Amino acid sequence: MFRKKKFLGMGLATILMCSSLSGSLAYAESKSSTYDASFFENLKQRAIVHELQEHKITVNPKASIAELLNTADSTSLKSKNNSDLKQNLEKLNESEYIYLTLDGEVYSSEKGYVGMADKVESKEDSVTDATYMKTNSLSEPSNNHDVSISSKNNPTPSQVSGGTTGTFSRVQLDYDGFDGVNANVITPRAKYLGANEQPWMYYGFDAKNGRGIEGGFSYQTGREVWQGYIRNNNGFKYSLETWKNHDINDSVKFYIDNSTYNAYLLAKYRDIVVMQTSFDSSDLSSMSVKRVTAIAKKNFDGSNIYGSSINGEFSELVVSKFNSDYYYPWDDYRDYSFWDGSQWFGTIDWPADYITHYGPSVWINNR
Repeated sequence: MFRKKKFLGMGLATILMCSSLSGSLAYAESKSSTYDASFFENLKQRAIVHELQEHKITVNPKASIAELLNTADSTSLKSKNNSDLKQNLEKLNESEYIYLTLDGEVYSSEKGYVGMADKVESKEDSVTDATYMKTNSLSEPSNNHDVSISSKNNPTPSQVSGGTTGTFSRVQLDYDGFDGVNANVITPRAKYLGANEQPWMYYGFDAKNGRGIEGGFSYQTGREVWQGYIRNNNGFKYSLETWKNHDINDSVKFYIDNSTYNAYLLAKYRDIVVMQTSFDSSDLSSMSVKRVTAIAKKNFDGSNIYGSSINGEFSELVVSKFNSDYYYPWDDYRDYSFWDGSQWFGTIDWPADYITHYGPSVWINNR
């Protein structure tokens, strides 16, 4: 869990959870009505659960703090591979926790209400400007911008961002400053691919200013192997290692280093691709993250992909934020999708009749 070494004066195990205030240590969560001892005990319990899970210790996520610490004492502290676990758990258990509400109120686990934080206004235009329709799902408009029923439920390729590049399941989080993502990944089984059809499975980071980067795996149809890659606006960089069809079933992590701004793709806890980026702190503080399973084909018309990408899976997904030292479950954050008057952006299954979900598993085929 402690992958970064900058802690910005709050202490190693302090958790700041806040809204989209620019430049803040960030962990977004809905505002709670009370911030009492039980509230902070819950934060501490969650932090300890994630620390244990990061060390590959299976725990009951609803267990008490005492039960979690006992589990660690009885199972894994003897392992040399977990030599730092005891120290980390002690710091998580003993530290003061800070919570910043969406309204800027600051609460401490030791002092209660502390005061109001200074708000720093973003200089960038928000993607939730009134000219857009921002939704939590494709069927729940949040303002009065009119979108036809056909474009919401049955869009054309030109009405989906990336819609002419292929079929895909894209799940994207809001522009809240993400810089890391990790999951257990199972690469799909590619079958019956037609001409110019290529499966992909990857993470991506998108900044508000249009900069972006991807990291994941592309299926090399000639050799019938999966190969790691990172792609930015300047091109691709590939891993030397390749994997047989459907052969990856392990931890895959993609993150941007806050000091060098290099992007790292790790598979099975090893760096497989590293790429320099042109990002800076302003990009990272407003970054969105996405995960995508796809079959690409140039000039896709919504029905002319004939191959299959079966049983690709992102599971146990966790994400980190800029200047935060913790990874938290993907599902703690809201999905992002909006209509800009001509296209859907963000979370979407495209086309819907190509995509089937079985739990975390995604199947793509022309049914």
